[in-house]
Amino acid sequence: MRVAVRMFRNGMFLGMLTIAAHAQASDAPKVVPPVLRNHTAPDPASPPSRLFHDARYGVTFTVPAAWNLTRRDGEVSTFHLDAPTAAEGAQLRAVANISFNPHPQSTFSGALFYFSADAKATAPQCAAQAAAKAPRAVSTAKIGGTTFTHGYDEHGKICTESRDEIYTAHRGRTCYRFDSVINSFCGGDVSGVRDITEGELDAVRERMQKILDSVRFDAK
Repeated sequence: MRVAVRMFRNGMFLGMLTIAAHAQASDAPKVVPPVLRNHTAPDPASPPSRLFHDARYGVTFTVPAAWNLTRRDGEVSTFHLDAPTAAEGAQLRAVANISFNPHPQSTFSGALFYFSADAKATAPQCAAQAAAKAPRAVSTAKIGGTTFTHGYDEHGKICTESRDEIYTAHRGRTCYRFDSVINSFCGGDVSGVRDITEGELDAVRERMQKILDSVRFDAK
């Protein structure tokens, strides 16, 4: 009888240990595979933030830290490929591009901010560049105190590989144009990364918007 009681007590004790072990296991933090982790790190500080100024057309804007800047077409991109609705006579004045990937686990592949000018385009032709893909919605936006026509263009075969937010305004017989281009690639499941999320796209758009918000025009 005593042996049976002892076995019962031992069995109950072992059962309690098993329950406790399961409880500890369930309370333990779950291990997330590295590929699924949302890696966040402070933005690089180089090259430092600086001002761009175009004396000919009187435009100034702030280039964020960790963005490159060039005035020459073809060095980091080709303007008319990224902005196909721009008139043939539109002249690239500057392009800034992000020099790091803020979302390395996604299909994000780059962001570029273009400033161009066209001294030959009429006011209707200038506005039409932002509305070239009707019936897409067209709105207006204030940039540096000037009202710009705002539209967009996008392309891609399997997914949206590039989206260009277009802003145009006719000032002093010149068509001023800004393009905010975000690029990504398709097939994230094949390459081992995931598709960029709307939240991540919004974060990139906020970076681009800060550049637009910094635009200033020289006083005439």
